Amino acid sequence: MPRFTVEEKSLLAPFVTDTDGDIFAVTALQGIVGAVYARYSRAPGGFRETLLKEFIKAGAIDAAKAQDLIERVLIAYGDDSVGELEGAHLSFENISILATKEIEDRRIGGSPIEQSTRYVFYDQKDQDGNYRYYRDPAVMASPFAQEYVETMDAIFGAYCALVEPMKAYYSGLKPLEEAEYDINGDGVKEKWADCIDEKMRKSFTITYNADIRSKACDSLRALLPVATKTNVGIFGNGRFFQTVLTHCYSHPLPEAQDIARRSHEQLGRVIPRYVKRAKPNEYAMAGRERMKALAAMLFANIEPRNEERTTLLDRGEDAVAARLGADAISATAVSSALRDEEDALTISLMLYPFLRHPLRQIREEVRTMDEATRRAIIAAYVGDRKTRRDRPGRAFEAGYPYTFDLLTDFGTYKDLERHRMMTQSRQAFTPALGFNMPPDLVAAGHDARARECVERANALYELIKADFPEQAAYATLHGSLVRWSCGINDRALMHMIELRTQPAGHPTYRKVCQEMHRKVSERSVWRGEAIAFADHNDYFWSRADSEARQRVKEAALEK
Repeated sequence: MPRFTVEEKSLLAPFVTDTDGDIFAVTALQGIVGAVYARYSRAPGGFRETLLKEFIKAGAIDAAKAQDLIERVLIAYGDDSVGELEGAHLSFENISILATKEIEDRRIGGSPIEQSTRYVFYDQKDQDGNYRYYRDPAVMASPFAQEYVETMDAIFGAYCALVEPMKAYYSGLKPLEEAEYDINGDGVKEKWADCIDEKMRKSFTITYNADIRSKACDSLRALLPVATKTNVGIFGNGRFFQTVLTHCYSHPLPEAQDIARRSHEQLGRVIPRYVKRAKPNEYAMAGRERMKALAAMLFANIEPRNEERTTLLDRGEDAVAARLGADAISATAVSSALRDEEDALTISLMLYPFLRHPLRQIREEVRTMDEATRRAIIAAYVGDRKTRRDRPGRAFEAGYPYTFDLLTDFGTYKDLERHRMMTQSRQAFTPALGFNMPPDLVAAGHDARARECVERANALYELIKADFPEQAAYATLHGSLVRWSCGINDRALMHMIELRTQPAGHPTYRKVCQEMHRKVSERSVWRGEAIAFADHNDYFWSRADSEARQRVKEAALEK
């Protein structure tokens, strides 16, 4: 006997891709599917039986019952996992690149895709004739408004003015007639003279223009401030979005708070029950202020030290050896010393986001602190937890096989921090730590124009930081240096290094990942060897072969 009658199948057909088989996809149930799955987990029948029996009434979905079930499960029973069974697509458009980091950092449960500074020129003005950068309302209402606008306009003006000169520079290095691309996918690179028909010439021209364009984008993005407006699309589950909203509501950046309010309204139209509890997190906000004050006090008279830009922290072995000294080494002594090193790293990571100092320097200071000071830091970081949802920050994720402290330009940070299987922590964005000048801007003779942008960004930051400490970060350029740390395991590091050192990668993050691989290989030869596809070559025309492969794929689609 069939599982479902003909009538039942007609009722089910709009909502499942197969009314007979045991494997099927669910369709047209956004906002309700989570409720069906929640009930189905405690019902004797399958999804379709549960849908028919409990959610279809008079031939239509009983939305009221579904919403009531979600309410009871999420609110009354606190079953947060149900929020992972429902999702939504949300677009954030014309928000600053600075704000995107607060959204994308909620790394679990969401899949973002962002407008790329490597492929898009930001040389277009909006419908009001303004360059695309964020204007914070409070700053615009302050005495600094004119300086903010003039500085941003000057930086964008320089960026726009250099687009064509940089394209011309790269075209001079690689004239169309000398370029070579494997546009046929046969393993042989063709030149312009080899293009025997209009189709080949069109494919070759598209590849060449994209090659030149991407090189210009890669160099010029260093001048883009993080105030630049961008677009981000995200698919996320309900739990993810509730986390994003709560974080943004609680963040000191006014733009983030505004994004939370507007996003909450839109998500309330599609998955209302899953984001209902999103609100400012008083626990997190109070903890941030405590840590900011305590870190400033403890390090008030300690100047940040210069360190190498890619540092792989040791695991405390030198400190353990120094601590044990000539004493008889026992298992108890070693265990105690190692625990103290674990504590020192965790406490250092508690302080790290609120300082400007390298992580290794912070750890050295923490090692010298007495127990009372350490306890004060821990108490400030953990705070008064009222419920299990009052969770301290990511310092409690310390303990990875590798802890890197990195000083990279913002563009590199933006590309690397997206890897989900790691814990990243960053210090405040500022143009004051230095600037990675793209070598090609120097070679093309445009470095003086770039330095003017850097100087103006620094001046703007210094001008407004006292009154607007959060909004001052908008003056950070993509080429500005950012200090950030990441804890990562071997498997995640393998993925990141092999992905980011491939030829199509941006030259700055390729160099960082190459250096990370060298550091790991120095510590453990076989672990370094396991990362077998790390590429330590340098590629000037990094996007050329990738663009050519795209033409081959397009040709296959046409066939």
